[in-house]
Amino acid sequence: MKNDIRDLALVLESRLRLLAIESWDERRVLETLTGLAVSRGLALHVWSVTEGLRHLAFGGEAIDAGESCAADVALRRVKHDPLGNLYVFCDLHPFLDDPRLVRLLKEIAMAQGPSAPTLVLVSHSLKLPEEVQRYAARFSLTLPSEEELLSIVRDEATVWSERNRGARVRTDNRTLQQVVKNLRGLSHAEARKLAHSLICDDGAIAQEDLPELNRKKFELLDMEGVLGFEYETERFADVGGLQNFKRWLGQRQTAFLTAGQADNPRGVILVGVQGGGKSMAAKAVAGLWGLPLLRLTSLVCTTNFSARPSAICARR
Repeated sequence: MKNDIRDLALVLESRLRLLAIESWDERRVLETLTGLAVSRGLALHVWSVTEGLRHLAFGGEAIDAGESCAADVALRRVKHDPLGNLYVFCDLHPFLDDPRLVRLLKEIAMAQGPSAPTLVLVSHSLKLPEEVQRYAARFSLTLPSEEELLSIVRDEATVWSERNRGARVRTDNRTLQQVVKNLRGLSHAEARKLAHSLICDDGAIAQEDLPELNRKKFELLDMEGVLGFEYETERFADVGGLQNFKRWLGQRQTAFLTAGQADNPRGVILVGVQGGGKSMAAKAVAGLWGLPLLRLTSLVCTTNFSARPSAICARR
């Protein structure tokens, strides 16, 4: 979080008055912006359509909540603030087709002088109107490092232990490291959610939990339905033909499954006409190597594989 606060401070020093942050982790965004406000001695106000404008520093008391629930009223308050405070608007995106709001955003963004307020828009998805885009900056929170992910898993283990009379969570170092690697690419909140689900049932983190962890991770990441996660695999004995492919796999099996080599293959992508056996062959490879199977539902897929391939892909 310290790095995010530092980077946000640099954005403010550039005198940009409008900032857009896309994130599913609203709570962490607000915690980061609170840290920024404290470090720079700014008052922090947060707006939502249900609560109106609230002063976050003193118990979150409302500021004429009944009136400021209206987005245009709240934005006018921001525009006329003479103290250069920091304002955060959560989920303003459904209202960005209103010409009055767009004009207010542009006027706030164009404001000059050291005492002009700064407005931060926070939502899971933000498409700014064309009139405003050139006046705004976009910012993304950093994802947790492996050390932070390990700390998250340990925190959840401690919570489980406290709720179960001091019983310890059962695991081993190898499995724990695999869990941390599988959590990479998730936000802090998402990683904590999956770590909790791993532990809560039986107080153990075992190898048998990893496929379910992968499935839940892909569900979180694949919000547009581009990837599908499947458990069912096949045997190569049931795959007819494809002799060259079978021979190729046999020659490279060690390279695929042995970590630490100079040039590890990243995976297998099968492309062909419909009904050619791509899906069955992919399921057979996944079953042969004990890997999860991803099905692509579009022409393009971008996936970060670890040194050891984490999946076999087949396009539908």
